[in-house]
Amino acid sequence: MKTDENPAKDETEMPTTVEALRLAVKVLNKTMDGAAASPDKLELFAMTLDEDGNCVHKILNAKEVEAVIAEVESETATAGDS
Repeated sequence: MKTDENPAKDETEMPTTVEALRLAVKVLNKTMDGAAASPDKLELFAMTLDEDGNCVHKILNAKEVEAVIAEVESETATAGDS
């Protein structure tokens, strides 16, 4: 039950697919025991809706996984987070 009369405050902004994939790689990097993230160690999967509202499943190929890993690594290097 909502107690706030402003419904806009209750809305949560959902991340984009790319943002969610980056977050997944960041979390997996933190939890992997000393292993560097690489396409042979990670398999990424995305489930989205197409323009007709149908569910679309996609397993990212090695090149796509490598691109996400590279984005996260460059982002963490810039932020100074290891």
